[in-house]
Amino acid sequence: MKNILITGGTSGIGLNAAKRLSRDPKNNLIIVGSKNSKGNLALKELQINSKNASFLKCDLSSLNEIKEFVTINKLPKLDVLINNAGAVFFKKKFSKENIEKTFALNHLGYFLLTNLLIKQNLIKKGGEIINVASGAHWGVELNFKDLQMKSNYNGWIAYKKSKLCNILFTKKLSQLLKKQNISVNCLHPGFVETQFGSNNNCFISLGIKIAMRFGVINIDKGTQTLLYLLERNLQVTGEYFYKNKISPSSNFSLSKINADKLWDESLKIVSDYL
Repeated sequence: MKNILITGGTSGIGLNAAKRLSRDPKNNLIIVGSKNSKGNLALKELQINSKNASFLKCDLSSLNEIKEFVTINKLPKLDVLINNAGAVFFKKKFSKENIEKTFALNHLGYFLLTNLLIKQNLIKKGGEIINVASGAHWGVELNFKDLQMKSNYNGWIAYKKSKLCNILFTKKLSQLLKKQNISVNCLHPGFVETQFGSNNNCFISLGIKIAMRFGVINIDKGTQTLLYLLERNLQVTGEYFYKNKISPSSNFSLSKINADKLWDESLKIVSDYL
């Protein structure tokens, strides 16, 4: 049995990937999301094909909930961890721990959950970690003295920076896990037609929907690269993929110094939860 955990698995490309994976009886799927209602609906869809699927609730923007999630649930050793949960917040919001929510959910959620699972020895040697990043990372850099954009907050820039964090996190983690033969890669799914941005006000949500009419791809195409990484068992690590192949990412994302700085600053924030 192949144990696969997908965060943000109750909608969008997370759920679409889970549906595809549910067709294989050898896959044991664990989908994670913040709402029981969405989780139970998603589970019903998965159970059409699979008896080996479950839903677990966790607000992945909350450091405390992530800690409790790993501590309380009897998770199996994972073959695959897919860090996918994310959102954009055009109006500044904060997590339960008073951390800017885009940074908390899109980066620290990946960072803390992954580190706790590794610490608890819950990822198999030879396993795989896949981080859903985005081409939106281009055109921004991180201010390591103000990762939460406490001054001059801009929701779209905060989202772009969080996706840059995903790539830097991938680069650093891939080096740390080489000895355990655990691969770590990330990907840009494309501009996918999902409910992305629907958590914002009606005006902003409408603007995103209008934008999606231009250059948007359907959800199956958006899930393609994620499934490619899962199904091909590629012997590579620390790479950024787009359209089923290794793709260039920004110069800032390629810097080992930047990856080290982000790692160290992230550790400072989550240290009480590790």
